[in-house]
Amino acid sequence: MKRRDILIGMGGAALAGALPVAAQAQSRKGYDFIQVDVFTQTPLEGNPLAVFPDADGMSDALMQNIARELNHSETTFIQRAENGGDAKVRIFSQNSELPFAGHPTLGTAYIMAQTRPGKTRLVLEEKVGPISVALDKRADGLFVEMTQKEPVFGAKADPRILAEVMGFAVDEIDNRYAPQMVSTGSNFLIVPLKSVSTLARLKLGHTFPEAFRTAFSGSGYYVVTGEAQVESRMMGATSEDPATGSAVGCAAAFLVQNGIRKPEEQVAVHQGRFVGRPSTLYVRAGIMDGKATNVRVGGYVVEAMRGTFKA
Repeated sequence: MKRRDILIGMGGAALAGALPVAAQAQSRKGYDFIQVDVFTQTPLEGNPLAVFPDADGMSDALMQNIARELNHSETTFIQRAENGGDAKVRIFSQNSELPFAGHPTLGTAYIMAQTRPGKTRLVLEEKVGPISVALDKRADGLFVEMTQKEPVFGAKADPRILAEVMGFAVDEIDNRYAPQMVSTGSNFLIVPLKSVSTLARLKLGHTFPEAFRTAFSGSGYYVVTGEAQVESRMMGATSEDPATGSAVGCAAAFLVQNGIRKPEEQVAVHQGRFVGRPSTLYVRAGIMDGKATNVRVGGYVVEAMRGTFKA
């Protein structure tokens, strides 16, 4: 991959405390789960996700503790719909419930599609609101694509601070496009780099000045480029995400808003090769009245394994 990339480095969210096991009281039963890999067609690549397809009756505390036990970035729990959608979906990280996340939405829709033959669209009721997911059965597998919330463009960041903290020269940031906060359900600071060589040198463990963190608090910092092949990274203090569906939607809006990519052009964004889990995320966005709109993020999903939690 010898193209330009946009890079985002991850700022960690505050961690919630562990929930007491005593709060999990409920009837004793087993709960099956399916583990899938999202944004790939090859098991053990992409971003892993555990999905509990029948989570009615589970307490919040039990869901949280299962997510902590499985130790994935997210775990999802499917429950009966409450507001006219196809299902209610709860998304838990290892430490808290999330209002929205990208690869959990697509991985969950893939599992739901297995028991809904003939469906071409699903509506998932998430904390952030209803998320629509299109299902496209292709010769090489089921392609799932979500429509994210309308993009909101926020503050622009000083590239000098980013360069100093991340450990590269300020002229390695593409100065045609200011790093900017964007949200399509979750906030990310999009950082445009000129070269993939800069992307390859990034290290974990950035510590930004407090004033900067306050001004640009959100889910993280995501870096990209606008060349023929786009690559990204999402890095935190101690770990790197192999594929970030929520962040790449923000990047898609950024690319179209700044004229780096054409409206409705589907772009393949590559992520995860630096952690041995190569992923391909397909993004596109429209534009209306000079503003990016209708952000869609898609990809393939593959089943990896199954198991049962013995409650």
